[in-house]
Amino acid sequence: MTIEQSYAYRTLKGDDHQSWAALRQEGARDFPLGFLFTAEEAATMTSDEARSILNKGHTRGVFDASYMIGYCGLQIETLQQTRHRAEIGPFYVTSAYQGCGAARVLLDGVIREARMRDVEQLELYVDVGNTRALAFYKRFGFERVSVHPDGFRIDGKPRDAYFCILRI
Repeated sequence: MTIEQSYAYRTLKGDDHQSWAALRQEGARDFPLGFLFTAEEAATMTSDEARSILNKGHTRGVFDASYMIGYCGLQIETLQQTRHRAEIGPFYVTSAYQGCGAARVLLDGVIREARMRDVEQLELYVDVGNTRALAFYKRFGFERVSVHPDGFRIDGKPRDAYFCILRI
């Protein structure tokens, strides 16, 4: 018999800054293909900067009880001609919880929230070498629509990224 773990999804607030900053640093250190910032850049963020970012309301978290185990950015467009779209990312779940359903809860929450806010298209970029993330997003129906050549660089080496969309 398998027991499904119960996780909570919610918008992060300034008070979540320490847990969020620690996850950002961990993700950038352990999975550099998943982030546009380096671990060093993540480490230099001050508490005030982290609080300010979270207080804008564009970051969602997934929790095991009161312990934050992952997060995802959700930036909904506000202009009349683009407000049907939202960009997600970065998306990260700590290693100990990968494969346990937490990422699914997080992305399900983002998709559900986007629908409730009349978003019709979610967009994201994934490094072409990040096969695990690509497979994860594909399971949710994201489609690769183009390649962004030299979208970012790691150690000075150009990296391409897929632009992916999900019509919801």
